[in-house]
Amino acid sequence: EIAARLVRDDFRLDVDFVSGPGVTALFGPSGCGKSSVLRCLAGLQHLPNGSFSIDGETWQDATHYRKTHQRPIGYVFQEASLFQHLTVKQNLLYGAPKHADELVIALDEVIDLLGLERMLDRALSRKFGLTRLR
Repeated sequence: EIAARLVRDDFRLDVDFVSGPGVTALFGPSGCGKSSVLRCLAGLQHLPNGSFSIDGETWQDATHYRKTHQRPIGYVFQEASLFQHLTVKQNLLYGAPKHADELVIALDEVIDLLGLERMLDRALSRKFGLTRLR
């Protein structure tokens, strides 16, 4: 469930919906607020005038805020946000817990899911369509 109003410069987002179990898709024209809603879900955007709850548990409202790292979700940015000085495997492991028993999903499962086996030792470069991070 989300009920929020965000106002930034000349952008205004009013959203209020409840989604059932399963997959929920957000769609609409560029600039309509899809990424803003996802940023709220991930905890990257605070809702000063709204609320966000999952399975009846409040993640954000006027008095509650569950920290980003405490939300059991993943968020993939639209732009390439990888470290060029690291290999593909090192990028995958960058934010992982230091102890394997704390992993929610095993690295091997992620590698299989994304089909990355042949690329693990590659350094990131122009062949991946990435530019140097500043």
